[in-house]
Amino acid sequence: MTEAAAPEAPEDEVSLGHLAKDIFFVMRALRAHLARENASLFERHDVASGEIAIVSLIGLNPGISQKQLAETVVLKKSALTKVVNHLEQTGIIERRKEADDKRFNALHLTERGEALRAAMTPDMLAQQEQVLSALSAAERGMLFELLWRVIDDNRSEAPG
Repeated sequence: MTEAAAPEAPEDEVSLGHLAKDIFFVMRALRAHLARENASLFERHDVASGEIAIVSLIGLNPGISQKQLAETVVLKKSALTKVVNHLEQTGIIERRKEADDKRFNALHLTERGEALRAAMTPDMLAQQEQVLSALSAAERGMLFELLWRVIDDNRSEAPG
């Protein structure tokens, strides 16, 4: 797809015009593509889309709070609570009370959760390699640097 299709462009090529540089349109298209790519990963590991990031983040940050997790995955606390409850019920994570603050629930992976994360990680890395194969290592670094810059800038401007 091109920004403006030339008059001699094949009839099946759609002109994107200004949408070729519209962040919302481009991200929607990318998100739809990635959702299709992820479907087999979700099925293979019997997890829902939001669960992969949550299991990975808890594994990388044992003892993370639900508040920290919600902020990181950009979910409302109520939505995250549903996912955490499901993961706890299925034996993938556990909540632990911290010694200092009995109100604080620290999230940890169970043995089953660690095994799930260990099984998913190579598949996730291979899938990312496939999706980003058109980019060099330097371009990938630049892509993520730019995306995180946009995210961080918008995070700081988000209404409290």
